[in-house]
Amino acid sequence: MKFTIFRDILLDALNHVSKGLSTKTPMPVLSGIKIEVSREKIILTTTNREISVQIVLDTSDQVTVYEEGSCIVPGKYFIEIIKKVEGKTVDFTLFEENTIKILSDRSNFTLIALEKSNFPDVSFESMGTPIVIKSTLLRQIIKQTAFAAGTSEARVVLTGVCFELKGDKLEVVATDSYRLSKKVTQLPEPHQPIQINIPSKALEELNKILESKDTDVELFIISNKALFKIQNISFMTRLIEGNFPDTNSLFPNTHIVEIEFNKNDLLATIDRTQVFTGNDVSSTIKMVLNRDKTVHVFSSSSEIGRVVDEIFPLKVQGIDQFQVAFSARYFLEALRAFESQEVTMKLTGELKPFLITGKNDDNLVQLILPVRTF
Repeated sequence: MKFTIFRDILLDALNHVSKGLSTKTPMPVLSGIKIEVSREKIILTTTNREISVQIVLDTSDQVTVYEEGSCIVPGKYFIEIIKKVEGKTVDFTLFEENTIKILSDRSNFTLIALEKSNFPDVSFESMGTPIVIKSTLLRQIIKQTAFAAGTSEARVVLTGVCFELKGDKLEVVATDSYRLSKKVTQLPEPHQPIQINIPSKALEELNKILESKDTDVELFIISNKALFKIQNISFMTRLIEGNFPDTNSLFPNTHIVEIEFNKNDLLATIDRTQVFTGNDVSSTIKMVLNRDKTVHVFSSSSEIGRVVDEIFPLKVQGIDQFQVAFSARYFLEALRAFESQEVTMKLTGELKPFLITGKNDDNLVQLILPVRTF
């Protein structure tokens, strides 16, 4: 097995395929990258049982194959080598089934291949009609929702992001039971109703691949897996079993006060106010609406001191006095999800969930559960 490839092409492929590498596993072969070489193409595959990634590189004037074959190369060391070599091209040769020679410019590396018979058989075959989403839109969906998913294994179902198809609408919801993010997207074509729960960590890895793409993404639902196809990249993740909770009843129908802010001003105010309490989930701040339509934001630490900041809302509708306390971290993460420059807090009661919406984000809503401070 022997091939020559431009270093930049190989490094880009390795950066993407590395998302499927396992760092902690009793099976050393899962820390490797499977390389399959034929006259027409080179296929790179990784899997950690949760996420599997495959990239196909067609032969060209930048990818030249001299001998066919396959091997499992240690992923961590192979990627580090390709990052550090300075040559324009990389020569890759397999000797005697287990010795890999890598040459680039003046550098010469030898690696011992992993036992390829132990590498899992992973199929990336697509079946059925795909759901087609623009990569820029999918990247936005993940950015605006996945952060709200839970991290506790005690409620595994909440560690995922729920994708629900309703005709030509895609509803995406994530919640950890203390806050919730929901985004509704219009699709170009209607689809059969379906609900799947994708691990948030897998979506965050997928988003790293999508950062450099501007193309259509095809989503296939295959048994208990979701397969995303992006150009020459296939990204597959397991789905979380169990029923995602119905969250529609959490959204209040009426509000006693709505307060509109400039998003950047509100971000800066909350960020200053949490200076003594830190960025921990339990760090609480209190917001008070006064009769003169100013808003004061408070936080305190018994060991450090107290912060009081003032912000002027753009608009206030409803009652003229109100107070609410909440997690500063949850609030900041919710605000950063919006692209709008104007955001509105919609409040129903001091201890009832409140909503945050954006002026130009009609299809996105954030919900946060207040904290009792008395």
